[in-house]
Amino acid sequence: MKRYHFSLEAVLRVRRAQEEAATFALAEANRQRRLAVDAHRAAVARYEALEPHPGAQDHASFECERDVAERSAAVVAAALVAVESASDAAAARHAEWSAAARLVAALERLDERRRAEWRVEEQRSEVAAIDESAIAGWLADSLARSPSRHDIGVPA
Repeated sequence: MKRYHFSLEAVLRVRRAQEEAATFALAEANRQRRLAVDAHRAAVARYEALEPHPGAQDHASFECERDVAERSAAVVAAALVAVESASDAAAARHAEWSAAARLVAALERLDERRRAEWRVEEQRSEVAAIDESAIAGWLADSLARSPSRHDIGVPA
């Protein structure tokens, strides 16, 4: 009985390595997205924590307060852009992983199909070998049981 060998085994190994790399890239992209979301939430919390001073105040205090509020708002906007960018990157990594996973799945299905065909062929070979052995045994028994020419008195 010969051993099964998938002719595309090397390709399958490469595709699995690519899928694993895509999995790690997706995990890193999702981690970066979570960090960006956390940074955005923190920026929004800092912005919302700013308390304007009601009433009259000098011009320098007003300018300083407005400057802090504008910078805080800019940080919130930048954090939102970072979240969108990280989300786009995560979506791209997900698409790459999905494509790699489909390729691996296709090769694995092909391997399973070929392995099943190989099993059927091996079973056919075994049945043929058993049949050959049985026929050879039957012929040997038949020849051993049949009278020879000398036993019947037939001249040679």
